[in-house]
Amino acid sequence: MLIRRFAALTFALFAILFASAPALAQSAKKFAVFPFAYTGPQKYAYFPQALQSSLSSSLEWGGHVVPAGVTAIEGVATPRNRADMVNALRTTGLDYVVTGTISILDREATLSMMALGADGGYWENKGQMDINQITSWLDAQSRSVMGDVFRRPGYSTSEVVARTSDIQDGVANPTEPVNTQFLMAEDDQYRPDTLNPQFRYEGGAETEGRWRSQTLRFLSTSMVVADGSGDGQNEVFILHKTGIGAYRYEDGRLRHLDTLELTPSTLYLRLEAADLDRDGVPELIIGTYQTQGRSAFLAPDGWPKSHILSFKGGKFQFLVKDYGRFLGVLRMPPAYTPILAAQDKGTRYLFSQRINEAYLKGNTIELGQTIPSPEFGTIYSMAYLPDEFGFKYVVLDDSHRIKVYSQTMERLSSTGDDTYNSSGIGIATSDRPVGMGPGKVDGVISSYNVPFRMVVSSLSQKGKYELLVNKDLSVAAQVFERFKYYSQGEIHALTWDGVGMALSWKTRRIKGQVADIAVADLNNDGNRQLCVLLNTFPGGMGFSNRQTVVMAYDLNTQ
Repeated sequence: MLIRRFAALTFALFAILFASAPALAQSAKKFAVFPFAYTGPQKYAYFPQALQSSLSSSLEWGGHVVPAGVTAIEGVATPRNRADMVNALRTTGLDYVVTGTISILDREATLSMMALGADGGYWENKGQMDINQITSWLDAQSRSVMGDVFRRPGYSTSEVVARTSDIQDGVANPTEPVNTQFLMAEDDQYRPDTLNPQFRYEGGAETEGRWRSQTLRFLSTSMVVADGSGDGQNEVFILHKTGIGAYRYEDGRLRHLDTLELTPSTLYLRLEAADLDRDGVPELIIGTYQTQGRSAFLAPDGWPKSHILSFKGGKFQFLVKDYGRFLGVLRMPPAYTPILAAQDKGTRYLFSQRINEAYLKGNTIELGQTIPSPEFGTIYSMAYLPDEFGFKYVVLDDSHRIKVYSQTMERLSSTGDDTYNSSGIGIATSDRPVGMGPGKVDGVISSYNVPFRMVVSSLSQKGKYELLVNKDLSVAAQVFERFKYYSQGEIHALTWDGVGMALSWKTRRIKGQVADIAVADLNNDGNRQLCVLLNTFPGGMGFSNRQTVVMAYDLNTQ
């Protein structure tokens, strides 16, 4: 009897184990590794698939997190950023996705790697190494992903650091930055104490090192900070939906000085400051686009109208009015001083391919020699980035991706899906080929979003120049093709690393649409600040009642 009971109990235990085995297998979470985006010689083109296979093996955590196989991601585009990874998780139903990029120049590899979980856990890292060290680098990153994203005990980066670090009472780590509130790029050579406490964490209520103006009740499009009056004190000039306003920092606020109303039915594209008559006081250059509506099936008629103003004596005065070309300022090598530039409207596209130097002669504009420009280069989308070998052309293309060209116009790099410096200024144009019009309808009506300025400045290290841009952040902008308003932004400082534009530092996330940036002495204390022109949205979607705020971040560049 006892033997039969023991046998029955044993059988029941085995039955429970066999029945629970499939359930245990089904409870294991699944991940997939996408092929890395590759840039480099053809002979290393097999690396993306090799990395995918290697990581699928090294990231497996038996019984807990297992690879789903390549079939789980068939037909799914390789994610380029965190938003794409969220979409990939939703499309595939996986628990985790891993993706990255690899660039190879000679025998040096630059890798970036990202991992995201359905629970919101996110991890990313990047590094540079010889191609023979890729495997060891991937092994180290795999452990970090398993700890920080898969939550595997003993693998978390913080746990590894805690286990391997000796406790030294009263002794500071000499390798830690002097100012721990800076968010600096990994492996950079910049001094960590040269910028601003705001360039550290997202969130938080601290406002140390940051100033915010009162709310100005209009939509703004461009801003310059310059001594337009010639009295030795800088003014803040803001281009808005009806004209231009002048302000000065006093007692923690912007005091209004003067306003000039300009032509109605006008899109105000760009405000620049440059000393055009060489008297030591800068003039103000305004580039606009005037429109006239047609039928619902036709793109509006439009033409450029530019103005040059003086602010001497504290009042706006026209020097040139309604000039029939786009006017702007380029800081051209080798001196990188501001040069007035002009560009005609194009036939099929908004801008013509020809850019000319321009000169102020009395109350007229005279054109000078042609300025070479790469593909997509306009007076509003092009900047010159100095480097040890001369300079690079940096251009925002029609989709607002950053493209870098050599002095011989050879394309060197292009950003992925990230976009930069998108404004709220959209110009509807007809994409009808030359000779195919006019007709009663336009074949395609496209909307060109005019970018705001890219700023080139040396802030972190003497002789090392950074490109300051705003990274567009908006869920809606990723859904609607013609969506022009971005609910958030981040100012990024990018440097050329020989392969592409690498992140050096960035600000906290800024709520609102960034409309312009500048590096100037806004509060007249003798030190430069990072100045940000911001449009805020009181409504849910932000299509109406947009208002303006100016922010300034201290820069510890003494």
